[in-house]
Amino acid sequence: MKIQRFSIYGKSIIFTLAVVLFLVFQLAPFKGLGFMLSIVSIMAIAFSLRSCHFFTRLMSVVFLALGTLMAGSKGIDFLSYVKLYGDMLYLLSLFAIVPLLSIPIQVGGYRKVFEQLFQRRVKSISQLYRVVTGLSYFLGSFLNMAAIPIVHSSIKSAVEAWPIGKPKRFLASGIIHGYSLPIMWTPLSGIVGVVLYATEVRWLHIFPMLFFISLVTLVFNWIIFSMMEDYGQSGVGQRETAAAEEHVSLDDHPFRCRKMLQILFAIVLLLFLIVSIDAIFSLGLVVSVTLLTVPFAWIWCLSLRKNQAFWLEVKHHFTRKVGEMSESFAIFLSAGFFVQALHYSGNDYLVNELFVQFKELVGVHLFLILIPYITLLLAYIGMHPIVVVNLLAQSLKPAILGITPEQMAIAFLGGAVMTFYMGPFSGTLGLMSSIIDVAPFRIARWSLVYAIGFSLILATAILLV
Repeated sequence: MKIQRFSIYGKSIIFTLAVVLFLVFQLAPFKGLGFMLSIVSIMAIAFSLRSCHFFTRLMSVVFLALGTLMAGSKGIDFLSYVKLYGDMLYLLSLFAIVPLLSIPIQVGGYRKVFEQLFQRRVKSISQLYRVVTGLSYFLGSFLNMAAIPIVHSSIKSAVEAWPIGKPKRFLASGIIHGYSLPIMWTPLSGIVGVVLYATEVRWLHIFPMLFFISLVTLVFNWIIFSMMEDYGQSGVGQRETAAAEEHVSLDDHPFRCRKMLQILFAIVLLLFLIVSIDAIFSLGLVVSVTLLTVPFAWIWCLSLRKNQAFWLEVKHHFTRKVGEMSESFAIFLSAGFFVQALHYSGNDYLVNELFVQFKELVGVHLFLILIPYITLLLAYIGMHPIVVVNLLAQSLKPAILGITPEQMAIAFLGGAVMTFYMGPFSGTLGLMSSIIDVAPFRIARWSLVYAIGFSLILATAILLV
């Protein structure tokens, strides 16, 4: 037990040091700090490989081996080789810091408000689905994956009280369908940071289209669910009415609306601050998000008079939670090294040529439509969607392919949403699987119809850009 605890603390120190050094380097790029950052990245890989799962360890070793072979074939010296490490620390910093935004939700009594949402004026299962997906969409826009357990714990008892034949399927589908959509536009999403970093597209340039796609898909999901519910549940009208009568809340306290408005105001304010900081200082969207998260969450907790609770949660996060990020540090730092080695060796040109030939074979429009499916296919063989997008987006050159950077960015972000819908190794389905004790592949099948609908909406949007 003591050895395990020491290992977690050791990883917490190394991982936290890597994040802090990265942020310092972004604000003040001192000479020599970049090399130190690469050394710490190598240490983080070494620490994380010892405790991650077999498949993650295998993929990481493959990336490291192939990257080393490519760099070595060009006669790279030791110092230049070390400097190839640390490429995806911007993403890991985001993953390590953004979960702190869930602290105000935990200590501010907001979960009680979410539970009460399902105890008033919900008169049908279709309406219950809309509330579930709406809340998941709302929280997913700034809590990312932390929204999944929060929404599940808030709605589980309410859903089980309804006459739903398959409550686990209802819960998983509703939460995933709502959570997956905002990750394609929110700047607090890791995948958005990766795509914008790789394609050099400004967030404000594609945000309107991304936001429109997500909202249209959300409404489309509601329509599809209602149609499927009408077809399969034609005889439950009286039971729904009875359940609705049981769920009319007797406690309609006005603080409920105030709490929801507080969250809405916090989201809008945070997005405004992120875009403003990025525009003024040109730090990049991911760095701006990472730097703003801690002070923003702290000020929010101060306004709730929860200062001490905030710092206790921060301490727990960096001493325990960050140390549990071995999977992420192993695969992302290894993949980042592979991408840098790909560029150093010049082999990224070969990858680009391969896709140019593929584009010539199928045509530019079909090529754009197929990009999300390529992302989904690679995700199905075990690669995380962020790794897939990072590898492809940094290897492909839109100008050579005859497409715009905006089209490529939207295509990759859409592919990421499809993998979060159906990718068994995306992390989303894995987390949901651990919560409801259902295999990820089975959860993926539940979203097939919705994923097809999203792909049609996405294809239309890509061709219109």
